[in-house]
Amino acid sequence: MRGYTQRELGANTDFAVDVHMLNVNYISGVCLTKALLPSMTSRGGGRLINISSVAGKAGIPVRTAYCGAKHAMQGFFDALRAEEFARGSGIGVTNICPGSVRTNVARNAVKSKVGQLRGQSDTNIEAGLDPVWVCERILAAAHNDVDESWIAAGKEMLIMLLAQYVPATAKSMLRKRAKGMIAQTLADVKMS
Repeated sequence: MRGYTQRELGANTDFAVDVHMLNVNYISGVCLTKALLPSMTSRGGGRLINISSVAGKAGIPVRTAYCGAKHAMQGFFDALRAEEFARGSGIGVTNICPGSVRTNVARNAVKSKVGQLRGQSDTNIEAGLDPVWVCERILAAAHNDVDESWIAAGKEMLIMLLAQYVPATAKSMLRKRAKGMIAQTLADVKMS
């Protein structure tokens, strides 16, 4: 499955995009997990690796539907981790929260309607982390039974730290940066 995100104002986005984003980025993971849990339990455990996002920890402007789906995913897998620990199933959960990674995710980003794809990358993704390096960090986190791993740099890591430890500051910073993020998204579209 390809990455699926959004690059549009929430007010301009059809509700069908929100539903589709939840289905792709949240419901599909829940469905697969529920299908795997019985066999994992009968084998004495294993590890689920959930690929979330910086957007699963902070409300990133111009990604409203994506943030909602990733926040739901974080909540589900955090709760599941606690339940499986209490059950003694041997099933662990690692949430991975990457920032921008050089992939096609921005090209595949939906705009205001389902199926209306952006078609080009953006400056954050183009300057993002190397995918091989990110995969190595994901495997290391899972191997070391880490509950949650943040794989980001620069401003994205700062947002993660602020959202975790000083949430009011993170929210204020994102509000102040929203106009610039919206303008950058529109400029990226015009450059194509």
